[in-house]
Amino acid sequence: MQINNQSSNQNFGMAIYSNANVNKVLKSRIKNAGELEHLHKIINEQAKNDRIDIQLFVQPDGKSLTANVFDARNVNAKSFFKQYSENVFTKLFGGPVGFIEKLAKVADKQAEKVRKSDLNYDDVFNKMKSS
Repeated sequence: MQINNQSSNQNFGMAIYSNANVNKVLKSRIKNAGELEHLHKIINEQAKNDRIDIQLFVQPDGKSLTANVFDARNVNAKSFFKQYSENVFTKLFGGPVGFIEKLAKVADKQAEKVRKSDLNYDDVFNKMKSS
């Protein structure tokens, strides 16, 4: 997983797309090296998720984050799962890193669902030996 500017090329693996405004909010709200290390760990753990991407935005208040979680392979309306926004509880107890961690867990669950739905009849029957 990488934190990319939206204008950069898409890389393999999961990506969290951000922009200058998101990066500014993250820098101002991450309070210590421990939170930064935790964010780094989340990013590294999510590198294996090649199905689901997260696109971060700054809400109009200029302080809160919002995100779209979507299927990285199909960028159409059917592949969009949900939009998430920080709320008061998230901001007070989880902070931006907690919010991104929550998004990563959602992305992992959605990736598993997508993998299961990718299994089709031909995949199953092609593995059986003909007599």
